[in-house]
Amino acid sequence: MEIFNWNDIKDSLFSSNLIAGFENGSGISIGSFDGLHQGHRLLISTLVEHCKSMGIKSGVVSFTRPLPSYKHAEDYQGDLTTLNQRLKLFTEAGLDFAIIVDFTKDFSELKGVEFLQLLVNSFNMKFIAEGVDFRCGYKGSTDISAIKYFADQSLVKYEFVEPVYYRPGTDEEERISSSYIRNMVLKRFLSTAEELLERPYSLELEFNSDQMKIPLTEFKQAVPPSGVYQAKINGQSVRLEITDTDLTVSGTDAAFKPILNENIEVVL
Repeated sequence: MEIFNWNDIKDSLFSSNLIAGFENGSGISIGSFDGLHQGHRLLISTLVEHCKSMGIKSGVVSFTRPLPSYKHAEDYQGDLTTLNQRLKLFTEAGLDFAIIVDFTKDFSELKGVEFLQLLVNSFNMKFIAEGVDFRCGYKGSTDISAIKYFADQSLVKYEFVEPVYYRPGTDEEERISSSYIRNMVLKRFLSTAEELLERPYSLELEFNSDQMKIPLTEFKQAVPPSGVYQAKINGQSVRLEITDTDLTVSGTDAAFKPILNENIEVVL
C-alpha cells in the first residue's frame, strides 16, 4: 500500500498536480477510522468493491491521530489504534493507498470543497464513499448535500453508507462507533470490543529497558482498568499488569524474550 502525506497534495488546490500512477483515477473515503470497526469495514469494503468495478485505485484519507484527540482533548480517553496499526489494517482491507494528514490549524480551516478539489487534482478522484452523516471542512460545514453537489459538478460518483448497529443483549440497539468501543475497553468488556472490531483489542508498545514498564502518561491508546491480563506477543503468552500509573509486561512462556526499542503489539 502506498502512503502519502499532506505535503504531497497541499499545493494542488488551484492547479492539476496529478500524482503519478493515478491516471486512471481513484476512489477515496475520509475519516479517522480509529479501530477499524464493523462500520468502518462496511464502508471500506463498499469503497474497494466500487473501485474494482471501475478499474481505479482505492484509498483513504486519515489522520496521524483520531480527530477527537484534537477536538475534544480535555476529556479524550485514548486511541483504539495507533497509526501503525491502522496502516496495517488498511492494507489487510485491500486498500491501495492512504493519505495521512496532521490535523493542524491550517488544515482545520480548509473548506470542505477545497479539500475535495485537492483530491480530484492530486489523485484524480472519481468516486467517494462516506457514512450518511459525514461532514468535512471548517467546523464541519460541508455536509452530504454539499458533497453531492460538488461530486455531480466534478463528475465524481458517490455512495453513502448507513450506520451499523449492535444489540448488546438487550432490546435496544447501539450504533457501532469508535467512542462506544472505547467505552467497552475502559470498562474491561474486551469480548464486546473484539466482536465489534472483528479482532482482539491490542496495544502497541515500545520498551526502552528490561523492566518492560511504560508510564501511562506516555501512552496514547485506551487502556483497560487496573488489573492483570493474560495477553500475547508474537504468539507467546505474557502477563500484562496495569496499575493507575504504569503498564508492565512479563513473560510466562520460557521462550519469551523482551524486545527493546521496537514497536511490539500486545494482543489482549
